[in-house]
Amino acid sequence: MGRRNTRKLRNAKQLKIRYALFTEGLVTERQYLELLRQHLRPRHATFSIKPIGKDPSRVFTEYLKAERRGDFDQAILVIDVDQHQKLDEVLRECKSSTTVDAVVTNPCFELWLLWHTTDRRAYTETRDCVRLARSSRLIEDKDLTAGFPIASFPEAVKRAQQAWPTIMPNKKGPNPSSAMPCLIELMTPAPQKN
Repeated sequence: MGRRNTRKLRNAKQLKIRYALFTEGLVTERQYLELLRQHLRPRHATFSIKPIGKDPSRVFTEYLKAERRGDFDQAILVIDVDQHQKLDEVLRECKSSTTVDAVVTNPCFELWLLWHTTDRRAYTETRDCVRLARSSRLIEDKDLTAGFPIASFPEAVKRAQQAWPTIMPNKKGPNPSSAMPCLIELMTPAPQKN
């Protein structure tokens, strides 16, 4: 009888949450998330990355299609503020859903990349973030550079928390801000207590 309970517990522990990460960016976000997943090696869940492109409403539409197929347990939309007109509508939809959350970076994902090496807290335009990410040798065109400092993600988390102390998904934070720490928290669960 004791063995059977142990077996049930072992089987229950082996169940993994299946996350689908839908990205607005086709290249940079995908490369970053793949690099982060390789670095963290999460064992408690699986994270499939689905680059969509275009704008938040298209990313949300593709999430809805995948949800109907049952491809995942929980979805995360990785999106930017940029100049997207339907962002607030998408955030309202995510907030009312139990299967999807949005992780928003304001003004753009390149800010999150910059925070791996630079403390930038002043209001920033998208073009300035992209220019700074290139001059800091974090990206080349749209690709992450080969030496991208993924191991410094804790510094980026700290900078994000300083810029927006009430970080939460499904919200557009101030400029600059990023809710990426919410996703990283999903990828790095708290240690199990014995």
